[in-house]
Amino acid sequence: MNEKDILLITYADTLKLKNKKPLKVLNDFLEVYIKKIINIIHILPFYPSSSDGGFAITDFFKIDNRHGSWNDLQELSNKYKIMSDVVLNHASSKSKWFKSFLENNGEGKDFFLTVEKEFNTQHIVRARSHKLLQKFKTKDGNKIVWCTFSRDQVDFNFKNPKVLLAFIKLILFLNNKGVKIYRFDAVAFVWKRQETSCINLDQTHAIIRLFRTLLNFTDSESKIVTETNLPFRENLSYFGNSDEAHIIYNFSLSPLIINTLIKGSSEAFRRWSMSIPPAKDNNSYLNFLATHDGIGIRPLEGIIKSEDIDILLNALKKFGSKFTYRKDKNNKKTIYEANISLFDAFSGTIKGKDNYSYHRFYCAHAMMLSFEGIPGFYIHSLFGTKNNLNLLRKTGINRAINRSTYDYKYIVEMLKINNSHISKVFSNIINLIQIRKKQTAFNPNATQYTLDLGNEFFGIWRQSINRKQSIFAIYNITNKARKLNINKINILNFESWIDLVSHNTIQTKRTFLNFSPYQFMWITNKI
Repeated sequence: MNEKDILLITYADTLKLKNKKPLKVLNDFLEVYIKKIINIIHILPFYPSSSDGGFAITDFFKIDNRHGSWNDLQELSNKYKIMSDVVLNHASSKSKWFKSFLENNGEGKDFFLTVEKEFNTQHIVRARSHKLLQKFKTKDGNKIVWCTFSRDQVDFNFKNPKVLLAFIKLILFLNNKGVKIYRFDAVAFVWKRQETSCINLDQTHAIIRLFRTLLNFTDSESKIVTETNLPFRENLSYFGNSDEAHIIYNFSLSPLIINTLIKGSSEAFRRWSMSIPPAKDNNSYLNFLATHDGIGIRPLEGIIKSEDIDILLNALKKFGSKFTYRKDKNNKKTIYEANISLFDAFSGTIKGKDNYSYHRFYCAHAMMLSFEGIPGFYIHSLFGTKNNLNLLRKTGINRAINRSTYDYKYIVEMLKINNSHISKVFSNIINLIQIRKKQTAFNPNATQYTLDLGNEFFGIWRQSINRKQSIFAIYNITNKARKLNINKINILNFESWIDLVSHNTIQTKRTFLNFSPYQFMWITNKI
């Protein structure tokens, strides 16, 4: 893992073209526009599925024929590191395995978690508010099945070693198809005990360690990413003792950056940034601002006061956000995530909409790119996609607001028009990525130190592993022009310093650095 690692997150069919399979269209797009810029591609579930945006899988060993074939995936794997979802917690209620369960015959007949009778589930932590225990009619009568995410997503019983063996088989199968990075979806919920919260249990960590050991022996270049949308300290536990995940999602970063730029104060972000431990060598955080899901609110717990979270959510609501709810331990309905496109999330501040959407959008991505870890980009962040209200109305699914699909010809045409919205966003984000990839101080494991520059600025100092390059990444996070006393950053007078973004030389004898609204500088001693 190094500073050249950049991740793209996309559905197989985000880009479409008549008479061509979407995986082939994706390959065309990457070849023309992305090939030398991004090297890791997370293709969201490409399996046959019955619901939940691909995460209710009906057959774990097939690619949905509408998307393409295993040959298409292998062709992509020849040029990029492919990241694939391993949905460990559940399968579709329409899957062949669950059909075997209903018929009590064949592989899968004992794969799913059942209980003898219903019980009070209020203490069980979940990301949804529907009824956890669902009755299904089987050959042998009604059975009560554990369904963490929906009735259509039936939970596996990992107490049965056959389930574990089935997923070992799946990982080896995917490895043979060219997958190098395995995203363990919703892994925190895998092991259940009725008397517990059924999240982050020791057995869950043991299962991850087992898969890590397997990959160490079969393909030492493979990586495990755990998807655990939890408060930061709980999320951190999935590194284990460098024997579980190689990479964990930095779920707190996205809502913190959004909150910082909407509120115009870096206080909470700075305090959190100062507190997070560096990832150990060969481990990394995965940083992102947007994904196919919403903006997680749980990762703000313990970092931002509840009243400040309410202020953020009220602002996002004004910008068009919908919300997904869960029930907390007191059975109270609470917001789990904000469903809004990233571009629209930066429509304004807590005071309302303004004309700085683009400025906040670029500033946010620069912050993410400079932060310790591997940066990931949802494909819609490259296009500046806005809220898809038509798809929201059509599906009735809040997450659909940020899951648009495009005719590939339209994207090509928009990228040809210099002043189009898509072209402006794409060229600016790609430019930042290209600058970032050349800086050894942005290695995922390079030193990071958070600067105290006051609430109007956010700043970090990064230093390369060989200590030859330093970068001061400084951000005006307000909609006002600001001056920063140069003495607040440790720029040595005997070295030459330059801003990588503007290419301007920094005059160390000056007293102040001038920043326009949301302007940022990556000040370095080495190009």
